[in-house]
Amino acid sequence: MLKAVDVARELVYPLRELSVLLSSLLIFGLMKFALSGGFLGLFLLFLVLPSLFRYLMRIMEARSKGQDPGPLVTEDLLWIHSAWSLFVIVHAAVLVYATYILGSRYGLAAMLAADMLLAVFIPASLAVLAVTRSPLECLNPRSVAGLIIRTGASYWVLPSYFLLAGFFIWWLSTTSLSGFFVDLIAWYLVFAFFALTGAVIQPHQFHKEVGIHDPVEPEREAVDENLQRERTGVLNHAYGFISRDNRAGGFEHIRNWLERDPEPDTAWLWFFDQMMRWEMKEPALVFAQTYLSRLLHDGDYFAAVKIMTRCRHVNEAFRPLPDDRELAREAAENCGNSDLVKALN
Repeated sequence: MLKAVDVARELVYPLRELSVLLSSLLIFGLMKFALSGGFLGLFLLFLVLPSLFRYLMRIMEARSKGQDPGPLVTEDLLWIHSAWSLFVIVHAAVLVYATYILGSRYGLAAMLAADMLLAVFIPASLAVLAVTRSPLECLNPRSVAGLIIRTGASYWVLPSYFLLAGFFIWWLSTTSLSGFFVDLIAWYLVFAFFALTGAVIQPHQFHKEVGIHDPVEPEREAVDENLQRERTGVLNHAYGFISRDNRAGGFEHIRNWLERDPEPDTAWLWFFDQMMRWEMKEPALVFAQTYLSRLLHDGDYFAAVKIMTRCRHVNEAFRPLPDDRELAREAAENCGNSDLVKALN
């Protein structure tokens, strides 16, 4: 259960972390200027909007790992950079649309009912988005419900804050306080909400299960271009087999390459990652069973649990090969993943 002191620490996080405070004020200033700048302001707004949603998700993702998001950077202004983070726009649109339409057509009671439902769904959906970086996964009711169940009583801090903050902003708008200060307070409450959401899921270390890694510096990811080109050629050739219903031939082609790949450990993970990007995921799941067997028999339980978790995000029916079930359960137990242990029983 999240302690009160932890909640308070995250609620003041945008104030106590200077880079977050300055970045949020910069985005706020640009947004206010854009909204009052006529036609040119609309162009500026188009440039600034990505930085807002992207930085909010950076805060949530960083706090879910117990880290700091750092300051706003140039890449945050680009629409194509980390496009998954822009899916927050959909959440915001649904909230505004539901509140406005239901309130205007069906009255206060309908609006409040919708807001309460969204207050439960939106924080979990955003958390799934931060963990998986998948817009489709964050709309998956099973993934959203699973995150709520695993975070337990701590999760309900988020819907409570969501509703209380909304009520507080509405109350401020009815007072004589300047609209500028009302907007500034509302702005702060939004940033605090994203920090708090990250803190709620942080103890559960969902990122380690899904296998999303922190970006590394270019010099540390020096992959031999020739090797990369050869692997890509092998994968493309295998895809040709698999797409023509010759899955056995495709996998045989990959296995032949893996036997002579100079870096087999990274090669297995590379082929799995690339196959997970295909529109048809079933081949990746079949390949994962063989890869998983290799990891389990090598004693790399942590990597094996991450592979199983990623596969189960795609298809909850995923299971290791029959001969590997006992080792898989042992790996899940050693990594403390009780949900996976139950699924493998």
